[in-house]
Amino acid sequence: MNNLSIKRLGRNVTYNALSFVAAFVVNFALLPFIISHVGKEIYGIYTLVMIITGYLFLCDFGMTAGVIKYVAEYLGNNDYDKVNDVISASFSVLLVIGILSALILVILSYYFDMLFNVQPDNKIIVKQLFWVAAVASLIVWPGKVFESALQGFQGYGWLAINNIGGAICTGLAAYIIFSHHMTITLYLAILYLIIIIRYLIAFTIIYKKLMAKKIKIFYYSKEMMRKLFGFGTYLFLGSLFSIIILQFDNILIGAFLSVSSVAVYAVVYNLQHVFRVLNGLLGGPLLPFNAEMEGKSQYEEQRTMVYKGTKYMSLTFVSMVIIAIFFAGPFITKWMGEGFNESILPAQILLSFWIFNGTLEVGMGMIVAKGIVKAPFKITALNAICNLGLSLILIRYYGIIGVVLGTTIPMILINFPSCLYLILKHTNITLKAFFDHAIKNNLKIYFIAGILSMITQIIYPPPNLIIILLEMTGVYILALLIGYRWVLSLGEREEISRIVRACI
Repeated sequence: MNNLSIKRLGRNVTYNALSFVAAFVVNFALLPFIISHVGKEIYGIYTLVMIITGYLFLCDFGMTAGVIKYVAEYLGNNDYDKVNDVISASFSVLLVIGILSALILVILSYYFDMLFNVQPDNKIIVKQLFWVAAVASLIVWPGKVFESALQGFQGYGWLAINNIGGAICTGLAAYIIFSHHMTITLYLAILYLIIIIRYLIAFTIIYKKLMAKKIKIFYYSKEMMRKLFGFGTYLFLGSLFSIIILQFDNILIGAFLSVSSVAVYAVVYNLQHVFRVLNGLLGGPLLPFNAEMEGKSQYEEQRTMVYKGTKYMSLTFVSMVIIAIFFAGPFITKWMGEGFNESILPAQILLSFWIFNGTLEVGMGMIVAKGIVKAPFKITALNAICNLGLSLILIRYYGIIGVVLGTTIPMILINFPSCLYLILKHTNITLKAFFDHAIKNNLKIYFIAGILSMITQIIYPPPNLIIILLEMTGVYILALLIGYRWVLSLGEREEISRIVRACI
């Protein structure tokens, strides 16, 4: 991989990281702020409505992922006519899906309280939230195409500006709305308005990049539709099973326990979701980057990416996970208050699977970029079935912890080894070579991170949230510095320095 490629990928990762930091800071501050103003019951309702709406937004038949892959791949061949066909075809499909989605949400607004125990005074809020989401679906669905196309163009600088601006506006809107005792329905409406503005900006940028080629509305091409659906169908089905793995827990808790318990679990899920997003920071830019290399037939460079990308990504990511597990107790207590102590152990359990699956993102991104989607779908389906079965059994005996165990066990025992096998098979890498080149030296740094986390809390138990964050940051930096100086080889240190310079 040449220096220009490393620099471009590094910049894209940096832009992605900046977007994540902005969204994380806003969401981190908003969760306790909103719950304190609307209460657990209404926030639980809002969470469930957003989850159901999110399920519908995943039903794009893998179209947005197909846009990212094929826009990048055709750009590798400088075929702008095909790029235009990809965007036009996917826009037409998602416009129709958006209309159907709106109808479904309107219907669901009348049956939500039959599935969940909602207090009579809050039933009107349920309908209002669904109606807002229904109207927004008419624009948000087709608008998704333009942000996906922007990723295919690897315009992560523009995406970062768009996302950071959206996060800031979301935070300001929440502060104004809830400080003045306005409704959560208005907050959702403003949230969708911000998303629509983001998509309009992405459309403007994409239109200029297409060099005056007009995007065709209600465009149909049999060849392009077959290609998009052929690639996207398995990704779509996999995303449906991923709902069961990482989000369906909220539905189970709301149905078997209480709506208020959904708010308690929201703390667990949001903490885990931070690491899911972090794990995707590199995976996002990698898909179009690898797809472009696929278009240029640069297969040796892809193999190098699996070794080095896995090594350095898991080094930085898994260390964070370990530190978060050790600090979960004081962190949740100081962040949300004593009333959320029951979230601590479930959060630690749920975070633990990222120690294993944090090594898969680079390799699985490579697999998808190559167009291999059927096998990952089968793994996800098996994982989801086991997850659902275990969760249904364990929730009756252990409550929230049972649901968390139902998610964590299959992720470690099924998803991790199966995906690792798939990566090694399609990259012609042996398990020993993968372990030696990408994992072995990192284990020492993980151990250092865990020891430093325990010692820090023993010497100075953190009295408030700011001190906790400072201690976690200090432990993380110190663990990486120790590993950089005494664990990594001279060649590895020089390589990391090159990557860091590329990201600046």
